Amino acid sequence: MTQQPDPRRRWDTDDRYRGVADASAFAAPIDALAVLARHPHWVAEEPEAHLVPHLHQVFADSAGDGLRLVRTSCDADGVLTAELEHAAGASARDIRRQAWVFIAAIAEPAASVHEHRDGDQVSFDVVTGIPDNAGPFASHGHSVRLVVRPPGT
Repeated sequence: MTQQPDPRRRWDTDDRYRGVADASAFAAPIDALAVLARHPHWVAEEPEAHLVPHLHQVFADSAGDGLRLVRTSCDADGVLTAELEHAAGASARDIRRQAWVFIAAIAEPAASVHEHRDGDQVSFDVVTGIPDNAGPFASHGHSVRLVVRPPGT
């Protein structure tokens, strides 16, 4: 007989059913990035020119082992989509670890990543950018979607 999972558990051995604190100490920069992401014209132009070379560099450095960059495209809103294939039999943890290598290659001082699944496909929606007065350039950002699929799909 199969035991039903306890919906109160946050992982397989959780017997507390609650955490030890909140993360409000880290909320201000998250909120600041959200404000910037809503600012008109904040997303930089030509993400293919600015970001794709960094994605290709991941492979040149052999850091992208386990993923293959299939194609990139950019939509009218400046969202760069990078389609990747993972190795056959890759675990969710492998895919996440390998995707974060690509995210790190394009990350700016502020970043937000949301991972979600649709069947066998895993997407990582990334907003990354330079906040006001945080670097040598004016505040700007990028929106990127990494789409990771099984081989041959």
